[in-house]
Amino acid sequence: MQQLQYLLDLREPERHRIQVTLQVHSHGDELLLSLPSWTPGSYLVRDYVRHLEALWARCGDRLLQSERINRHSWRIAGLSSGDLVEVHYAVLGVESSVRTNWLDPHCGFLTAAAWALAVDGCRWQPHHLKLHLPEGWQVATALPALSGGWCARDYDQLVDAPLALGHLSSLDFQVGGVPHRWVWQGLRTPAPVSSWQEHLPRLCQAVCALLGSERPVSDDYLFMTRFTAGGYGGLEHDDCTALMFCRRDLATAAGSRQLLQLAAHEYLHQWNVRRLRPAQLRPYNYSGAVLIPELWFAEGITSYYDQLVLLHAGLCSEEDYLADLAKDISRLLTTPGRSVQSLLESGTEAWVKLYRRDAHSDNQQVSYYLKGALIALLMDLHLLAAGSGLHLLLQQLWQQFGPAERGYTQSDLMAAISALDADLGTLVLPWLSGVDDLPLAGYLKKAGLLLAPEPCSVPFTGLHLDRVEGQVQVRRVERSSPGEDAGLSPGDELLALDGERLRRSEQFEQWLQAGLEQKLLICRDGAIRQVDLLSRSPQPKSWTLRPDPEASEEACRLRTRWFMGPIL
Repeated sequence: MQQLQYLLDLREPERHRIQVTLQVHSHGDELLLSLPSWTPGSYLVRDYVRHLEALWARCGDRLLQSERINRHSWRIAGLSSGDLVEVHYAVLGVESSVRTNWLDPHCGFLTAAAWALAVDGCRWQPHHLKLHLPEGWQVATALPALSGGWCARDYDQLVDAPLALGHLSSLDFQVGGVPHRWVWQGLRTPAPVSSWQEHLPRLCQAVCALLGSERPVSDDYLFMTRFTAGGYGGLEHDDCTALMFCRRDLATAAGSRQLLQLAAHEYLHQWNVRRLRPAQLRPYNYSGAVLIPELWFAEGITSYYDQLVLLHAGLCSEEDYLADLAKDISRLLTTPGRSVQSLLESGTEAWVKLYRRDAHSDNQQVSYYLKGALIALLMDLHLLAAGSGLHLLLQQLWQQFGPAERGYTQSDLMAAISALDADLGTLVLPWLSGVDDLPLAGYLKKAGLLLAPEPCSVPFTGLHLDRVEGQVQVRRVERSSPGEDAGLSPGDELLALDGERLRRSEQFEQWLQAGLEQKLLICRDGAIRQVDLLSRSPQPKSWTLRPDPEASEEACRLRTRWFMGPIL
């Protein structure tokens, strides 16, 4: 069996470069090497290879010929079977996120898909890792430790276990007898350790209850959290998760709740999407995109529960939960793309749309996280009213596909839904494949809640404005809006309305008159133009959720079961 070892030299972090040495025994006259184009859980072709530089190889004292055969692959020729080959290269660590590489004098975070060249024919063999670190640095990773380093059972496990580096703080707790570790860095003020020590076990236990288990599927779980000035994100892995969060937000009650929601989302993923996985992701194809219409289930169901489990765990109030849910509903109802792209299409187009947002994104697409979560809400309320619940569907799918590591398809999902409730199977299909608005108000009323629009006094133009260097600029123009009818575009500068100079966006809103055609002077590409703008009556910008004072006893009982959650 070939022995693969990566040695990462990080001792000059100020240069933001990871020096990599790959040692591998050849099994023929050549080696084929490639770097992944994406990392599981983040469905965007990132072309990590753009940060790889200065690749060369040798066998003993002999320099080997290396040939690039496509944009992310190389061939090393002139070998004999059994030769020990060293491949040297550097990778820039200049992207601060949970799915890329970052290295500076204070800390580092490494995603293996972005630095570890894969050796053709060796994917399922052990991969060893050793690090040369700056003095005093620590390492947090889910990889098993071995002989002064770590050893992944195969390349997939290596890719699945990022490295958090630097000066780390941590706390330990257990869930169902399983050790958990919460590791963090980047805080400028004392961490709320006592709060985390109390809340994290309860949160994890509530997630386990969704799956009908007292313990997680992982035998040892690691949270890696980096606090930054403005970052946000999470990426799931089998036995760990990487989180990024704004340190200032942690000081607020809403921010602390959001961090727990983020942790809950990624923790649930150790079942849903990591092990209970769409068939297209078994095994992962690291070289390019695959279409995954089932992302509505993998991410949408998880997004629904990341808020609800906080309520189940007693970590937020009912009012907090309803406020967060109302924000999500408001986001969906103010996204014009919901009438253009179906939820199934959102999954299949994730690679080219969801992760490539621009000023026009909301007009073309809908998030499978967002709409998927709200369809999960409808499914849960429907099933709870029938005496079951969405958690039972999740448990049944887990038992059918998870332990056996079988990939599921959209047809499998629909069959499982119909088997649990035939009526729901009929209802779900148009929700997934259509673009009509979801029956949210009706379902919520059956749970004793009123969904009501917040009054708005500003005439509707569909224009979203920013003040940029003293200019009033258009940031976004909504589809089928008066602004689009007038031919306005993102980047246009608004100069005057009906001859009055505009200096602030508030003036624009104050001077609008619904139903009256007004003259708008703009600057585009350095040229002054005049357009006619016919704004409409005010439209809601947000919705609220509150208990219905006239709710029936049946509706109140349904809401109680919903808010209580499954109990082991």
